[in-house]
Amino acid sequence: MTDQVNGHPKQVLPGLGWWNVYFILKIALYIQGTLGFHPLENMALVVFLLLPLGSSWLRVLRQVVAIPAAVWLLHYDSFLPPLTRLWAQLGQLMQFEFSYQLELMGRFITVQSLLALMTVCLGYVLLNRFLRVSVLVVATLVVLCVPAAKTPQAVAQPETATRLEPSVTVQKPSDSLTIPTQTDDASLNTYVSDFFQSEAQRQVRFEPNTPAGAPFDILFLSICSVAWDDIAIAGLSDHPLFEEFDILFDQYNAATSYSGPAVIRLLRAGCGQETHSQLFSGAPSQQCYLFDNLKKLGYEENLVMNHDGVFDNFLKLIQTDGQVTADLMPQDGFSPYQKAFDGKSIYRDKQVLEDWLTQRNTDSHAQIVTLYNSISLHDGNRLIRGDRTTSMASYQLRLKNLLDDLYAFFQTLKQSERNIVVVMIPEHGAGMKGDRMQISGMREIPSQSITHIPVGLKVFGKDVVRTGDTVHVTAPSSHQALAQLISNVLAQNPYQHNSFDPATLIRNLPETPVVSQNDGSTVIQINGKPYVSLDGRSWSVYPGK
Repeated sequence: MTDQVNGHPKQVLPGLGWWNVYFILKIALYIQGTLGFHPLENMALVVFLLLPLGSSWLRVLRQVVAIPAAVWLLHYDSFLPPLTRLWAQLGQLMQFEFSYQLELMGRFITVQSLLALMTVCLGYVLLNRFLRVSVLVVATLVVLCVPAAKTPQAVAQPETATRLEPSVTVQKPSDSLTIPTQTDDASLNTYVSDFFQSEAQRQVRFEPNTPAGAPFDILFLSICSVAWDDIAIAGLSDHPLFEEFDILFDQYNAATSYSGPAVIRLLRAGCGQETHSQLFSGAPSQQCYLFDNLKKLGYEENLVMNHDGVFDNFLKLIQTDGQVTADLMPQDGFSPYQKAFDGKSIYRDKQVLEDWLTQRNTDSHAQIVTLYNSISLHDGNRLIRGDRTTSMASYQLRLKNLLDDLYAFFQTLKQSERNIVVVMIPEHGAGMKGDRMQISGMREIPSQSITHIPVGLKVFGKDVVRTGDTVHVTAPSSHQALAQLISNVLAQNPYQHNSFDPATLIRNLPETPVVSQNDGSTVIQINGKPYVSLDGRSWSVYPGK
């Protein structure tokens, strides 16, 4: 349709057509706070779609170009990790069972989102009969662009955790590490660089002074996918297991949100925190290797899992980058309890741990250090018998079963009267809550809700009594604090006397500020506020919920 202007035909601009639905949804999500908004890029797409084109094949070509551009822009406006991270994980994703892949897709495309899309489409069809919807949409976009162009986009702040002061003397980070007063990119980059330089100077010493007359074992319970946040969501914060520990860390940072890096950080806890890239090369010092230090003190190594350790070369990482020389304990005779995300069998924690204890009771070695790794809570697992719902829906039941199993195992250890120090140290959380950067179960970015993990130590033995209540380490801590705690237990040897005071074991634990890394992402805390970098150069406040 044309109008006459000064005797010449005037071409009427075409409307946005069904593209109105795309922009209406983006406007709604932006107002809701779920989506960001980049004014220049969005208006460029609008102009491109409104340009009058006389040729039909040019209009078809425009749609071919506009669809992938709109998909890219939708991701660019979101708070999700870069698409490069998806491609980097594609190989692992292809190893997942098809049912788990469908479940992951369902977390992105929910029934509610489909209903919202249908409602907007029907609303557009009805309103377009009476109104120029394109005019209203473009006008709204222009209004959004004006404030967005003048001031930085406001990002909702997550709730900040209250900083708890340490109740005991701790080793502070190097004096060269200072909290920046400014949070610009240069200041935060300098802070992270200084942090890793400071950490490279710190080591834990293991002195060979444990009396031979009172040997004791050490058992590390490395648990995949449980953080304080997940425990609270599952309603299990008051589980009796947590009352069993002699020492609990209240502000322990896992420093990563993936299993391979997590177990390497634990096994190299004798040194300060390394960058993510350094984890997959030799440690800066042999002193870093926790099990090697214990082996030099006379400990024999055990390696136990409730899975085969094949996925992502997990077993190989433990034995090479963690320098654990023991072979995996045989799993013959175990009954499968779960089916893993890749279709492999997972065995019940209580069954595996009690089988290990039975074998330990027949072992002639005086001292054994054992790493037990459990993936009972890993995303994508399904119970073989009982609840057949999605892995996320069954997480609460699986977590309760795990905590119940550990509690029952603790009672078995008490009855055995064996001298053994047990440390529970999760790899990372499950990300049950999710936020605007990551859907539930996604752990691409090591946010605080994923890396804030429950870590505890318990001393078992005949006639060994703790004086006082459970002691809480309230200072920001990470793996080096755990290594120092083990060194303190070895040095003080709680089995020398009939009682011990756990407060004496934690007086010199090193404090470590919250700095967490995965490949391609870093999260730090400055004055209780989290900041994230996805390129190693630029920073923004972590958007949270």
